[in-house]
Amino acid sequence: MTFVFESFITASLIFLISLTHLYADEPSRIKSLDKMMYTINPSLKLIGPVFNDQNDKLEKTKYVNSLVGLILKSADEKARKYLEAGDTQAYYAYLILGLAVPLHEGLYVHFRHVNVGICNVDSNNAELVKKSSPITYKIFKQYFKNAERPYFPNCEEIKETNSTNQMIRGADGTDLSIMQISIRWHFDDFLANRKYESVSQTFDYGFNLLLSGFDPVYRNISDYKCILETSQKIKQQKINYLNLIKGIWAGKYNSGSISQTCRFADVNSPYRNHDIGFAKNIEKILNFSGTITPDYIGELKLDGNYSLAIKEIVSNFKNNKNERTALSAILSK
Repeated sequence: MTFVFESFITASLIFLISLTHLYADEPSRIKSLDKMMYTINPSLKLIGPVFNDQNDKLEKTKYVNSLVGLILKSADEKARKYLEAGDTQAYYAYLILGLAVPLHEGLYVHFRHVNVGICNVDSNNAELVKKSSPITYKIFKQYFKNAERPYFPNCEEIKETNSTNQMIRGADGTDLSIMQISIRWHFDDFLANRKYESVSQTFDYGFNLLLSGFDPVYRNISDYKCILETSQKIKQQKINYLNLIKGIWAGKYNSGSISQTCRFADVNSPYRNHDIGFAKNIEKILNFSGTITPDYIGELKLDGNYSLAIKEIVSNFKNNKNERTALSAILSK
């Protein structure tokens, strides 16, 4: 009886040790991201930067530095005209907008690499997007299911691999990339010219879309009472640039209509939680102290000029200044 009991204990210990090794060997990753991704054809090259889900903190710092560098260069290109025209705060408001939107929309992830084979059947086999609408399903099939070299192959077409490259998507599969561009409404350029294949081209497209809302609202600011406030010093109305940032996302970018610019100020809006969520991500930028914390991802630490540049942008935005040593160093690269 004692022998049987000891044998049972020994067998149990062996099982537990084996189980420990099994889980120890499984690559560590942010598993909550698994259901937010399309798996990319393993034969295709990624035009990065790429979020490596198994890398250490130093590698993640290199990643977010590189990503922020692309953001700032694209945002500066679009908004520099405001700086040249003498409206410093408009320029920095657009840069804050540029930092906040990909944080809110895509968690600062466009491409993801994991050291394990992953493919979500509902996503890659187009079952998810098929539920949205026949038109969107047709668009998805046309641009991502090329018979010879599909960008997002069906899972059964992907041979077993020890690693996976992925792209972030929206909940119903119809919004794509770090900027969450709708494939239903942006197929004629974003998809047709395969801009989603490049992080920098994705930023360029998304920031142009932001600018197409920013420009007309800024030029006709008197039409948007939610963005104006009365200055007690000069007894006249002036632009509330933080509200301008909120309005551009709520209107042109999220709802697709400039007429919805003041949606963020409507406490009864059915999209109230959307606007509150975006406001929280703006605050992450405005309270930046060296790290950015995307939802699900956790802390991403920046260093060197990349960290200093965000601090300069925030300070300049808040104080209506243009002190930009670190920012200029990044933009001149």
